[in-house]
Amino acid sequence: MRMGDEEDSTPPANGVADRPEPPYQALLPNLDKLSRSSFDKGTVSRRRINRALLILALMAVAVLAVIFLPPLING
Repeated sequence: MRMGDEEDSTPPANGVADRPEPPYQALLPNLDKLSRSSFDKGTVSRRRINRALLILALMAVAVLAVIFLPPLING
């Protein structure tokens, strides 16, 4: 008997059956906890969401600048 066979036959420790993880769960673990009130004007959640979107947009602009600016400057 191989060592791997032993581990495969044991039930999960917490008693929960192996269910597939929802899509994007590893990237956005609290996505299912967003509600309409998260986007209400003046809330902390809305400010955090706006900051995160701003950071993502700035990162995208930076990546595009790194890709497209050198050929324009040298060309």
